[in-house]
Amino acid sequence: MTRLLIEPHYLPCLEYATLLAQVDEVVWDVESPFQKQTYRNRCYILTANGVLALTIPVHFHLGTPFKDVTVDYRQSWMRQHWGAVYSAYGKSPFFDFYADYFRAIWDKKSKYLLDVNLEMMTVCLRLLKLNVSIYIQSANTADIDLRNDILAKKSFETRKFYHPQPYTQNFGNTFVPNLSLVDLLFCQGPESSEIVKRSVLLPLEQKGS
Repeated sequence: MTRLLIEPHYLPCLEYATLLAQVDEVVWDVESPFQKQTYRNRCYILTANGVLALTIPVHFHLGTPFKDVTVDYRQSWMRQHWGAVYSAYGKSPFFDFYADYFRAIWDKKSKYLLDVNLEMMTVCLRLLKLNVSIYIQSANTADIDLRNDILAKKSFETRKFYHPQPYTQNFGNTFVPNLSLVDLLFCQGPESSEIVKRSVLLPLEQKGS
């Protein structure tokens, strides 16, 4: 049984998903201080105008543990995220099958970012049919520690986890890799799981070898 230690992501990218596809358990580090401009509260989707970042506004101070970061509902970000997703994927083959799962989480208005991420991740794992258990605990015990390895500011090409497997996207003639899982799910539906598994570049057991 393989256990991965990593930070929580919001609507994770495909690179993150390739890690989940290789483990049995994920331990989320929720004690470390929150970091801005990371996948912790943002994701990227493909629109008619190109790649768009969706960011959850949050309340935190320097050194605030991730578990204590709260969501800022003074801004109508839920409506913006839903509107962007609907505009980008409303005509996708599997949008009508999956969209309500995600919209229900936005409509719930959870207090903590951790709760939003956990619910989004749970839905993604279910739709990908990945049997992965998520643990939220202070004890940082795991077989593989990849905290802060997958960074939004650095290309996936600088790491050895993800090998893009092109699939049909809604816009453009050039495949855009490593978007949020919603891009893959809405466009490919049940085929998404196999695409994620084929996207593994270097198996985790070879990390550091």
